[in-house]
Amino acid sequence: MASANDEARTIDVVWTTGARGLRRPFFSDPFEEELVVSDNAVRMDRLNAGAPVLNSHNAYDLDGQIGVVERAWIEGGKGIATLRFSSRDEVAPIWTDVMAGIIRSVSVGYAIYRREIIEQTDGPDLHRIVDWEPMEISMVSVPFDAGAQTRAAERTFPCSVISPGAGSIGVRMRMRSRALGLPA
Repeated sequence: MASANDEARTIDVVWTTGARGLRRPFFSDPFEEELVVSDNAVRMDRLNAGAPVLNSHNAYDLDGQIGVVERAWIEGGKGIATLRFSSRDEVAPIWTDVMAGIIRSVSVGYAIYRREIIEQTDGPDLHRIVDWEPMEISMVSVPFDAGAQTRAAERTFPCSVISPGAGSIGVRMRMRSRALGLPA
């Protein structure tokens, strides 16, 4: 790993690219979510105060914390951080797999303070997250943001999905509601 330091147990990661993706809430229509990644949009104080590095967003007990954020910054529309992994025995296998490039995907847990909702007529609405705060960074198996990885593993594989009528039920319901003067 080009950005890893085995002795210090540190590695640089991209923790967000702001990638747009589909969210499927249990009690409402699906929507596209996009994180705005800029100095004005992202509250960085918590990360730079030593936010936790978690194993798959496990914030329920202290065993879930596998490291700490040493430093985080925004660069070129991406969130980047230096993570330091714990020297506890139970974290050693995770660090070994990170060093070997087996575990390379990253995810960020965050609080939203402001979102802009852009209604779409031909698909799910877009929620642009314009004021948000990262709370933790996790090493995960499958990230929401495919570009969020250890620095040496920055590869994505673009894929276009073409599906006639995808999301059309929610769109039709919103259109009917609006036609009847009901809240969409």
